Amino acid sequence: MDTIKNTAKSFTKGLFKPDNKLSLIPNWLSFSRIIGGIAIPIMAYTGTSLPILFGTVSFLAVSDFLDGKAARIIAKSETKEGAMLDAVSDKIFSLALIIGILPVMPVFAINGVLEGTIALVNAKLLSKGGSPKSNFLGKVKIWPLSIALVLGYLALAVQNLNIVGITNETLLTLSTILSVGTMPLQALNIKQYFEEYKTQTQKKSAEPSDENQHDIKNELNQNKEKTKEKKITPKFTLSKESHQAMVYELENTEIVREKIEEKEKVYTKKNKY
Repeated sequence: MDTIKNTAKSFTKGLFKPDNKLSLIPNWLSFSRIIGGIAIPIMAYTGTSLPILFGTVSFLAVSDFLDGKAARIIAKSETKEGAMLDAVSDKIFSLALIIGILPVMPVFAINGVLEGTIALVNAKLLSKGGSPKSNFLGKVKIWPLSIALVLGYLALAVQNLNIVGITNETLLTLSTILSVGTMPLQALNIKQYFEEYKTQTQKKSAEPSDENQHDIKNELNQNKEKTKEKKITPKFTLSKESHQAMVYELENTEIVREKIEEKEKVYTKKNKY
């Protein structure tokens, strides 16, 4: 539950109150894919015109490239919230499109399971206090998968298509080929994310927890207090030699004092005359 709350806070902060206001641009570019993942299936099933559907798909495809560029060029930095938005937006976008196309093309169910596995690994890493983010292969494999989904939605949106010999059946065939071809990339990507999960969790476990650090500080403070309380008293043993030395010192001190008093008396008498 705490992980969900923290993730929601990070999302809200990244979309509305980032530390750097310029980060709003790349963050909302990433978030637009979540909106698009829900909008495209609705547009395809309701018979939205092809130019609008194609324009929406094109914008979402470009946003996956632009959000990182905008973070580096406009915002001058990539934030933790931005990286999280980018990774999660990619997963929600692809999963939403996969779920939407399943009634027409069940083959995408395998792609959905593989993408879901990646999402689970990242969610587990997040719950362990890690920082999941998209890697290079994740960005690469999303392109053939996205193209496969777009072709499937085009075949669904445009009935009786026949443009330069390209028919609905052609689009569905190409979509299926790309779907199957993306599966090995997804499997390899799962391995990479799992290795990243192990690396981050091992590093996290090697670091002392906040509770352990608190205990160590308390122990150090207690040791300091004990050191202050201890009073170092010199040990002195009275021996025959030390006793004689003390008596000699006292006698000499008394003789010196008597001599000084006699001198003072003589000096006083002289002053009287």
